[in-house]
Amino acid sequence: MKVSVSILSAYDELISAVKKVNESSADFLHIDVMDGKFVPDKKFPIEVVKDVISISKKPLDVHLMVSNLDTIKKYALLKPEYLTFHVETIKDHLLINYVKSLGVKVGLAINPETDVKVLMPYINDIDLVLFMSVNPGLGGQKFEKKVIEKVKILKKSKRSNLIISIDGGLNDKTINLCKHAGCDMVVSGSYVTNSANYDEAIKNLR
Repeated sequence: MKVSVSILSAYDELISAVKKVNESSADFLHIDVMDGKFVPDKKFPIEVVKDVISISKKPLDVHLMVSNLDTIKKYALLKPEYLTFHVETIKDHLLINYVKSLGVKVGLAINPETDVKVLMPYINDIDLVLFMSVNPGLGGQKFEKKVIEKVKILKKSKRSNLIISIDGGLNDKTINLCKHAGCDMVVSGSYVTNSANYDEAIKNLR
């Protein structure tokens, strides 16, 4: 199981959190970008993400909770390892094609209430699916078990090299549901960043 550590819950101690992730066994550093429109909160403007990139030793896994497609294009120019935006915001393949043309891997996120069927027109053109197991935008929420059924549906129909990731309410208890459903990667925020030992928490998720 790959582990991507979200630093959203540590936003007030950002530099310290990034350094701790650097020193840990995390596979990715996860950044949650919010525009105040697609979700109520507003975090990680592009200037802050550039600062994070300058000190991060981990590949970046950027999750864009934004409505404006031009905003997505701007973050794509930062060339993270993965750039994930919401299937609820797109109407066609144009944005996917643009991001891939930059050499950036594309992820599509899907909210807990969205039918997994909406992913299917894009499934052969993306690198990752991010299942939100909480409503996007706030850290520390309770894991929604109903999302596991959607993971299982996609697992049956996906191609072998598509990464299935899950984000929200992940800890040493809920991780087992994700493993059994077939997730390849988990995004964990407060469970890791609130722990005294990042590596110990990450080990519990593997």
